[in-house]
Amino acid sequence: MEKKSKEWAFFIEQLTSNYLLMSAVVSWFVAQVLKTAIDAYFNKGINWERMTGSGGMPSSHSSTVVSLAVAAGISYGVDSAVFAVALIFAIVVMYDATGVRRETGKQAVILNRLLLDNPFLLEWRRI
Repeated sequence: MEKKSKEWAFFIEQLTSNYLLMSAVVSWFVAQVLKTAIDAYFNKGINWERMTGSGGMPSSHSSTVVSLAVAAGISYGVDSAVFAVALIFAIVVMYDATGVRRETGKQAVILNRLLLDNPFLLEWRRI
């Protein structure tokens, strides 16, 4: 049993000493904490779902991939394959995130218009 314990401790030590991984994880965590704090400030109460939920600003997806790319550039140099992969990954994630945010905004406008223009909703309000 002691051997498994040592193997597990060695595994955790390896994970926590991985500079790229830890920079990405810390960046994600900081973004989530900031997102939760900003939400708590504006809504006058803390919503713990914001710590694990996606959406909102700052973007934890973008902060994670950007910190990964920066850490790769610092560790391996900007002329390395690791940095190139991390940079392309970051660009794809951020491009996709902006597209999703744009489309979500368009859908919100349409849904709000449907709610405001709904004659059945107006009838229900009169009752």
